[in-house]
Amino acid sequence: MNNSETARSIFEKTLRFVDPEKSLPGILNFDEQSGLLNIQNQKFEIKERPVYLIGTGKASHTMAKAVEEILAEKIVDGLVISPNQEADISGKVRVMQGTHPLPDQKSVDASRELINFTKSIPDQSVVINLVSGGTSSLFCLPAEPLTVDEIREVYKLLIESGATIHQINTVRKPLSQVKGGRFLSYLNHTTLIDLIISDIPDDDLTMVGSGPSIAQKVSPVDAISELKKLEIFDSVPSGVRDFLEKESEAEKKKPDLFITKDFKDHHTFLIASAGEMAKKAGEIAEEFNLNTIIHKEPWSGPIEDLERLIIKSVNTHLNTDKKTALIFFGEPTVHVTGDGLGGRNQELALRMAFRLQNLDSKNNVVFLSAGTDGIDGPTDAAGAVVDTNTIEKATEKGLDAGSYLEENDSYHFFEKAGGHIKTGPTGNNLMDLQVALIIPK
Repeated sequence: MNNSETARSIFEKTLRFVDPEKSLPGILNFDEQSGLLNIQNQKFEIKERPVYLIGTGKASHTMAKAVEEILAEKIVDGLVISPNQEADISGKVRVMQGTHPLPDQKSVDASRELINFTKSIPDQSVVINLVSGGTSSLFCLPAEPLTVDEIREVYKLLIESGATIHQINTVRKPLSQVKGGRFLSYLNHTTLIDLIISDIPDDDLTMVGSGPSIAQKVSPVDAISELKKLEIFDSVPSGVRDFLEKESEAEKKKPDLFITKDFKDHHTFLIASAGEMAKKAGEIAEEFNLNTIIHKEPWSGPIEDLERLIIKSVNTHLNTDKKTALIFFGEPTVHVTGDGLGGRNQELALRMAFRLQNLDSKNNVVFLSAGTDGIDGPTDAAGAVVDTNTIEKATEKGLDAGSYLEENDSYHFFEKAGGHIKTGPTGNNLMDLQVALIIPK
């Protein structure tokens, strides 16, 4: 196995470990005889109560499949919204398709169906709500009188602006009928149990999927502030600007109306996070006899800053006599200025390819960046892997790597140069994983 294959293997084995179908049985336990549902040492009596399953996000269908296998006949009915058209749960849970990263009418139709479904759930039922990254686009019900086309344009501007996920979701929440805890009003007649997979750097549950079932402040004032900081307020559709300005005036007069309310019989569990994923990646790297160093904090910020952080760490360990793995995780932001195709992982890998070619070392260095959802931007790749020779080999093929980077066209670069990582949609979403290997010759 060469060094690039080792990096790929670390990523692929990590994906298998964090697969909800494999991890949920260790988190969720149902004793049929006693009727007790045990979640992270908290017990719920469900023996005589109907159980309904709902979910939104990239992992919703895999989570639902796992929960259904655990609870079996206890589940009366269920509905989840997934981006995966091929998703199939062979039991009582229906799968509706939404779109990601930009919502369209499919997301709206699926969201309305989910709202109608929750309204039909009988009082005192137990509802297990499965939430994961991607929910913000998949579970999309625009605040009236906004249209999904206007919402879609705002999402696109935010993504291309280089905004952080906190900035993006701060803007998304007041534009929605369900985000920011507003979904709770449809569920307060039930015992609600949230099972959440976090793709947010600090695991702020108000931000995972824009927090549809997490009570919080939803601020149009803050949304306008963030849009202005990003210098895109004047670019959003006029109907959105008018809506936010009107709502901001209302918030200033009656701020309490913009704080969503929780209810007593609501329980929330964080069942997986990127930090746990990175820790497991480190353990897997050690199985390859690699001295492993995990960057403890998840990354959130401009891609240029993450690039500098990684290369600084590589340089620190560059002349080691030990085989070394450096593990990073998070989601950098990319300010898109070109007309190419790619995603943040492929762009980071291409940036690092330039960095690696200039290293003053005889050691071999490999770098991988890939998304745990298997989808990097609007492409069929999860990410890419590069090494110290990637740029030189691309040049020999007649490829000008610099021009691809200028156009934010990393996808077509790796399509021609090689290095793509393609897993297909994984049914999970735990942020991105970066692995740098330093191997003495």
